[in-house]
Amino acid sequence: MDLTPLLTTFGLIALAELGDKTQLTIIALSAGYDRVKVFTGVILAFTLVTGLGVLVGNTLLQVIAPALIKTLAGLLFVIFGIWMLASKSGSDTGSSSPLRNPLFSTFSMITLAEMGDKTQLTAITLSAKYDSPYLVFLGAVLALASISVMGILIGRKLCEIAPLSKIKVGAGALFIVFGVLFLIGF
Repeated sequence: MDLTPLLTTFGLIALAELGDKTQLTIIALSAGYDRVKVFTGVILAFTLVTGLGVLVGNTLLQVIAPALIKTLAGLLFVIFGIWMLASKSGSDTGSSSPLRNPLFSTFSMITLAEMGDKTQLTAITLSAKYDSPYLVFLGAVLALASISVMGILIGRKLCEIAPLSKIKVGAGALFIVFGVLFLIGF
């Protein structure tokens, strides 16, 4: 069994989400609310959004020629990389009202934040590139769960070790490298 789709998806999504607004939201929510409920809401949201992405990606594979998908994937990764390198670091996670139900609130916030976000688009792209939508889905959910646990348990410490701007630069550069590799057919 070729684990390339799982490992590629895991690596790309984990790096893309490290220091992202979603991780900052998870850090903020877990600082004041039940961590189990926050984590459960996050996992449910990621499962829904990633599942939709994989379904769309698998359908694309049946409708569009694989060479075109590979080219589009490469371009999308390069665009994501450039976008990440050009974006300014910062947090837009402020919340002044208390959450009534941390699980539902976390699920809603993360679902809305991730719908159409680079993580979902990455799942769509990789699902279309590889003929293993289940491995792409598993890789994405495992990456998102890992990053969420990191955000819940040690997220604040991460910002002391490396500034978010440096993390975004590394993730952006990696996206560009993978995009170029897709474009040249590697």
